[in-house]
Amino acid sequence: MALIHAYRGRNCTRDITIRNASLAAITPGVDDHVRVMIGREGQTPLLTVADDAPTANGSTLVKGASNRLRLDAQDLDLIEPGVYTLFIDYFDTADASEWKHVDRQVFSLEDT
Repeated sequence: MALIHAYRGRNCTRDITIRNASLAAITPGVDDHVRVMIGREGQTPLLTVADDAPTANGSTLVKGASNRLRLDAQDLDLIEPGVYTLFIDYFDTADASEWKHVDRQVFSLEDT
């Protein structure tokens, strides 16, 4: 588990490594999908970013070897400062075609 530190009013870009049970890095295939959700366990996510389309404010997730997550300042401005969980899900079409929760990170958002 890692800490992702971000500030309201500023873009935030991070690369996300997806690992299997043996801790080997996984690169999503063409038909696979990755999504990131920021929120608290058991509550509706405050922000969801998926690889298939940017959010209305322009946050993106580009899947591949680096799985680059870019959180747009306008999306971060919609979240109250605080500590949240960043959930990482992986949809592997070759393996039962279902979303799998693969990791979680601590997400800290501070006011600028």
